[in-house]
Amino acid sequence: MTKWKMKIVFTGISSIFVLSGCGMFGNGNVNEVGDDLEAYYNDHIIPIQTDVDDAWWDFYDETADLSNEEFYDAYQSDLKPELDGYYDEIQSLQPETEEVKNLHDMYLENNEVFWEAGEKEVEGHYQEDTELLQEADDLFDEYDRMEQEFYDELDRLMDEHGVEYEN
Repeated sequence: MTKWKMKIVFTGISSIFVLSGCGMFGNGNVNEVGDDLEAYYNDHIIPIQTDVDDAWWDFYDETADLSNEEFYDAYQSDLKPELDGYYDEIQSLQPETEEVKNLHDMYLENNEVFWEAGEKEVEGHYQEDTELLQEADDLFDEYDRMEQEFYDELDRLMDEHGVEYEN
């Protein structure tokens, strides 16, 4: 083989390696985790969390003057079914990459604690049970710790994969 033919073959093979590394061949996606994370958090978690927060604030505004029994009844008939719907939506999310699946598992665990704390708080107020209210406070403290761990991991993954929060 002549030198110029060898250079062409070498250049061609090198180009294939470079292009495949840049995503021109193969799956075409060099930041699967970043794309998955962006879709997961910005497109799903933020809107759901905003809806949940709004639902809670609206509920508290609408029930501020109710008795404990009226509050409990309103919670059971109005807010709880709405929150259950959001929780089902969160549980149905299926991230594609292992890193985001692990993050999602953290988020689900956090929400289990949050929902349990909320249930105990509502029940504690309804029954005027200080022990239940203390259990709820303890669970909310645990949730705060777990939530911080979630956001630390979220920030780490976002930094690592060049993803930013949407506002």
